Amino acid sequence: MRDTATPSIAPLGRAEIELLLPIAPGWILVERVVECRPPDYIRTCRRIEAGDAFVAAHVPGGAQVLRESLLIEFAQQSAYLLVLLSRTGPDDVWQPRPPTRCSAQFLAPACVGELLVAEVMLDDSVDGVMLHDATLTCGERIVCRTRMFAAPDPTAKRRMKTAGPSSSTWEGGARRRGIAGVD
Repeated sequence: MRDTATPSIAPLGRAEIELLLPIAPGWILVERVVECRPPDYIRTCRRIEAGDAFVAAHVPGGAQVLRESLLIEFAQQSAYLLVLLSRTGPDDVWQPRPPTRCSAQFLAPACVGELLVAEVMLDDSVDGVMLHDATLTCGERIVCRTRMFAAPDPTAKRRMKTAGPSSSTWEGGARRRGIAGVD
């Protein structure tokens, strides 16, 4: 992390997260952004409910714990939100890629009824290639640790030269949608 203080973004709720993430709303795992200091740190959370479609679909007869693949997805969505909220300047046509590779260590179960919290930190970034570390917890218990790698969009330079702000695939980003100042 950097030694200088970075400004925080106000917490975000589900509606603002749905505007940011290019994922079907029923599959967005992040319920709330609790704290965000772009580009270095984000803390997100989700209450694990048995009635959630993605929980019930993975274990016949009703799930009691969240599957490991969903823990990784939760961490990756959190890291992707950090990258999206870190974008600044006029290059809103740049669309970062979500993390594509990871390694994970599963230490304890994340059970139905618990609050799952992800703390994601930017470990390193070179030429748009990012490495994030995430720790997922339920209460005082560490559930999972993961390292995620995301490469930059290979067409970003070409798109930046040929596309104007009005033809952005993301329609101008969070700043123009008024998300950066949400209370």
